Amino acid sequence: MTDVTVEQDPTATVKKILTVQIRGKCGSVDIDPEKITDDAMYEFIFKTGLDTLVNKVGMAKIATGVTKLSGAEADKRKAEVLKQAQENVEAIYAGTLKGARAATKVTGAVNTEAMRLAKAMVKDLLRNNGYKIGAFDAKELTAYAKDVLAANPDLIKKAEANLAERAAAPVKGIDLKKMLGAHADDESMKAKPKVPPKPKAKGEKVAMSAKQAGLVAPRAKPTAPLAH
Repeated sequence: MTDVTVEQDPTATVKKILTVQIRGKCGSVDIDPEKITDDAMYEFIFKTGLDTLVNKVGMAKIATGVTKLSGAEADKRKAEVLKQAQENVEAIYAGTLKGARAATKVTGAVNTEAMRLAKAMVKDLLRNNGYKIGAFDAKELTAYAKDVLAANPDLIKKAEANLAERAAAPVKGIDLKKMLGAHADDESMKAKPKVPPKPKAKGEKVAMSAKQAGLVAPRAKPTAPLAH
């Protein structure tokens, strides 16, 4: 994979807001790190996070039961655990720690817009470095755009802002019915509203598929010997 580097305005500042999911699916809260001004609290939060990451990733198998071991076997296992912890620290420094990326739910529309922005940045970068866009197929450009999007998560925020701006600014000077002509009143061309599935009542039988309904029921085995 070709490395793609995107130059950003060094004077631009992006405020980071962290979203924490509340246990029990009770919602979430947003936290502004800049408002954590107490040094002791900041250090406690930081060390708590590091304790979780360093002692969790890759430790499930090698750290379990280590306190029950003794002698040479205990020394060997402790060395493996320490080695994994050191590797986790290096991965934290490099930003490659497995499972450390926060899972962010992005709608299809936002992701599509973010990919459009990323592809535009890739094409500009290629042109500015003397490459022909036509020399790359769509699959390659998409792969490069995914790399750019992964390295520039702020594009998601930009995409959300773009969609919000479009929704707030109606298209001017265009009569939709006039533009569509005969298609304007064609109900078959309109998207059907999504209807949530009807919840099943307790004890209600699951409907069989057409294929299942057409199957012949297996013949029951005789319960008594046949008379001769």
